Amino acid sequence: MDSQSHEIDSTTEQLHKTTYDDVIPPRYDTNETPTINSTNPDYNPPSTPTVHHMETNNPVVDSLNKGKTEFKRAQQQTEDIITKTKRIVKQHWDQTRHSLVQVQKKVNEMMPKEGNNLIYWRNPIQSGIVFGLSLSVIITFMFLSSLAAVSFWLLAFLVVIGLYKMYNYVMATFVGRVQDDIFDSIFPSDVTISERQAQAIAHAIHLIQHFSIFPSDVTISERQAQAIAHAIHVNGTKLLRHARNIFLWNNLVNSTLFGLVLFVFFYIGLSMNALTFTLVGLIFVFTVPKIYQVYQVPIDRTAKMILDQINQLLAKVTSKLPNKSKKA
Repeated sequence: MDSQSHEIDSTTEQLHKTTYDDVIPPRYDTNETPTINSTNPDYNPPSTPTVHHMETNNPVVDSLNKGKTEFKRAQQQTEDIITKTKRIVKQHWDQTRHSLVQVQKKVNEMMPKEGNNLIYWRNPIQSGIVFGLSLSVIITFMFLSSLAAVSFWLLAFLVVIGLYKMYNYVMATFVGRVQDDIFDSIFPSDVTISERQAQAIAHAIHLIQHFSIFPSDVTISERQAQAIAHAIHVNGTKLLRHARNIFLWNNLVNSTLFGLVLFVFFYIGLSMNALTFTLVGLIFVFTVPKIYQVYQVPIDRTAKMILDQINQLLAKVTSKLPNKSKKA
């Protein structure tokens, strides 16, 4: 018992000797060096520079501010350039549109009424036919030589008219139904080149000499232009009437021979271009006339025999066909 009480008394004395600081330690270390994160109340942080002061003295910030200013200035200049460009483009577009309107008015005044009807599709069937044929002609010239393309379309036109004529003949002979020939109405028999048209062509030829493509010493006087107009009026009318007789099959022999010539030209055009054909034509011009001059008699005799046989064959074929007048 005495030993236990002695231990309690010693413990009590130790508790009385323990101070408040020994029981609850201070909130900071007395030996700590004051820093920015220190809990020591004696720490006084140094004064920090303000943001304005840092921006004023920092070269990086100065460069950024200068770059922003230049960017804004460049952006403003770009907007000004775009605005001026839009204004100029609008002015030019207004002028171009006004010019196009004036050109369209002049073209409409110069173009005949039928041309305006085709372009503006006032008759869709006719416009579609003309557009399709024109497109087909252009495509043909793209894939064939000029000689082959021209021969092909002329031969096609000749064959179509020939088939139509044959159809009308069969209907009138065997069925007894006579139909009007649309090609006779399209191509009248009195087709001519009028004096006014010939004068217009001559006037155009007279004006062409003012272009730079001709030498300055090449001139066409008014008298020469009138002579050209007269030649166009006379010879052009004969040529148109002869072409009408061939394409409308008014002469069976001439139309057949013309078709054979077109077929030969088409076949030649498939294997050679226009330049090669020109070379062949040049050789033909400088050789055939001389050969014909030397061997004129036997050539004429042979040609006469061939033509007589062709005429006899056509006469036999025509005699076997039913007579249209007797049928009527």
